[in-house]
Amino acid sequence: MADNQNEMRAPHHDLPGLGMMFRRRSKNLCDSKPGALIFDFRQELLRQKRAKRRSLAMLVGGGLLAGVIGGLVGIGWPASTAIAQASATHSFAVCGTIRQTCVVDGDTIWVEGVKIRIADIDTPEISSPQCDAEYERGFRARDRLVVLLNEGEFELRPIGNRDEDQYGRKLRVIMRSGRSLGDQLVSENLARTWTGRRESWC
Repeated sequence: MADNQNEMRAPHHDLPGLGMMFRRRSKNLCDSKPGALIFDFRQELLRQKRAKRRSLAMLVGGGLLAGVIGGLVGIGWPASTAIAQASATHSFAVCGTIRQTCVVDGDTIWVEGVKIRIADIDTPEISSPQCDAEYERGFRARDRLVVLLNEGEFELRPIGNRDEDQYGRKLRVIMRSGRSLGDQLVSENLARTWTGRRESWC
């Protein structure tokens, strides 16, 4: 039962007035009954607002943390994974000054800025040939490799336990439809199967 009629007519949507009413009633209750519960709507509303702010801050912070972790994972991804496969969208040409995706010679290429040594073959040298015959065949091997690489999808597969040679080149075998492109060059007498040591082309 309300203490007076004015308090009974207080509109429910008037929260400031309602808070004042409860404080007055609570004071009266405390005066008459020690230890009675005091309830303040204003304090309760402030508490709920603070709780919502904390929840929002935690949600935003969690999203930012997830983004940072995702970025770090992307940055730390191994380069060997990036060159695991290449497709026909790569357009190969003979390497020039800028080497991004191109062919150096019959057994060395660049794919997306990564230098790769074709590990299952050896081809004639272009940069330091021992004779004119080697020089001429080296150019033929290089140009033929450009054509083969541009014919469609291929896969770069690791070979043995070594990832790189002493020059920092990735050691890979180029595969298409279950066959090595290096073997294709061997069959055309433009390369030799790699046996672990170089042999003369002269």
